[in-house]
Amino acid sequence: MPRAAQRPPSPSPGGSRPPRKRFVLTAMGCAGGMIMLDQTVVAVALDPMSRSLGLTTWVMHRVVLVYVLALSAFAPVGGMAARRFGLLATFRCGIVLFAVASGACGLAPDGDFAGPFLLLMRVFQGMGAGLMIPVATTVITNVYEEHERGRALAVYAGLAQVFFSLGPVVGAVLTQYLGWRSVFPVNVPVAVAALWLAARARVADERGRGGLGVLQPVVVSASVAAVVLALYQCGVWGLADPRTPAALTAGTLALALAVRLVLRSREPLVNLRLLRIRPYAVATGLTFLVQGPQLIVMVHGTLFLRQAMHLPPLTTGLALLPLVGALTTGTFLSGHLLDRYRSIRVPVLLGLTAATLGAVLWTLALPQRGYLWQVPGMVLAGIGMGMPVPALSAELMRAVPRRDRADASVLRQTLRQLGGAFGLALAGALVLAANDDTADAEGIVTATATPAAFATATAFLTAALLCAALLLPGGSPTRAGTAEGGGVPLAQDPSG
Repeated sequence: MPRAAQRPPSPSPGGSRPPRKRFVLTAMGCAGGMIMLDQTVVAVALDPMSRSLGLTTWVMHRVVLVYVLALSAFAPVGGMAARRFGLLATFRCGIVLFAVASGACGLAPDGDFAGPFLLLMRVFQGMGAGLMIPVATTVITNVYEEHERGRALAVYAGLAQVFFSLGPVVGAVLTQYLGWRSVFPVNVPVAVAALWLAARARVADERGRGGLGVLQPVVVSASVAAVVLALYQCGVWGLADPRTPAALTAGTLALALAVRLVLRSREPLVNLRLLRIRPYAVATGLTFLVQGPQLIVMVHGTLFLRQAMHLPPLTTGLALLPLVGALTTGTFLSGHLLDRYRSIRVPVLLGLTAATLGAVLWTLALPQRGYLWQVPGMVLAGIGMGMPVPALSAELMRAVPRRDRADASVLRQTLRQLGGAFGLALAGALVLAANDDTADAEGIVTATATPAAFATATAFLTAALLCAALLLPGGSPTRAGTAEGGGVPLAQDPSG
């Protein structure tokens, strides 16, 4: 796969004026913020949306699942498109697609076509997000010089965290007073602002390097979707149904063929050979395991507050603030611990231990149906889940040669999002198996079925904790607080 070379700050198209760095940073921050915002506002809107459109639990789960799948599938496509058509052209295409699909979600029709229409628009949203993700940090890295790059990436990540933290409140206020349909168009003005800022940034764009094939994206996307959706269908069909092993086997074989296709390609969609580097493979695998629980507790925690505790939308959004705030706190705390102890084992093991304990406490508090009983587990799980990823990001970027870091970032982002899709699919399958059939038809996850989702999150975190304890190195030769040569503060995770 062609390597994305580091370039000095880009001149303007005419070569006479330098790029406006603050315009670049704000534009990329708006794009990253939209992606982060979508994760939290949609969780708040799921129950009102389901009731309004008459969606089943099966469709409600897939509203989140198909978005994550499309995002993970199109992140590497975004990298290939940026080399072929240019960074800014790819960025504009991604942000327009995301904004148009967001607005269309709010126009979902009533009746039998509501579910298919909403799922299709969510796929387009994920595709747009996948096109934007590889571009944002690359543009910032190209425009800012090395001595100022770390601060710039920290500001970019901080903007995304602000959007993420505001998501539950924004989604709750809009849902409470304007209805769930207003949640999706909120991305449109942010997208317009990002496009305007990018146009005024005066950044030169290069294009024409590398190709953009169709076969690999189609085969990889189809095979991954087959595995994830087959896993989810286990809860619909049941393990005893012969369709279950048949679907899982077919999906696994398709995925194996897709991996073989990528490995044999002269211009692979993702550079899977990087997984031969043991520290990189370990850090990427742990990132895969951590992403699943975050999506599970966000989606099913929100549904529990709405459907089992019958909280109104605004109260639900406010009730999620301890979780969202704890996730952000854990992200910043990771860099502090890494700077002090100079070992990724400290933030990763401490974070995973706290997250596992918090998930257990939160699960045990669910039968009480009291909000205050859930807060300690919510906070502990949030801080713990926020801590490992920034440190793991530094480790995996340290482990690969500089020339491979662009490829490593795309592969990591792809596998991270796939971890969220696999975790959410497995949790959804267990919830459907435990849920009442009547509740499924009405789009309701019962209070007795929700613990199955939290048990799945706990299992993922426990597996990550055991793998980290056994496989992580005892120390890191990186300079405390930054990834080698990149100047990226470890308290942040700019690639999302």
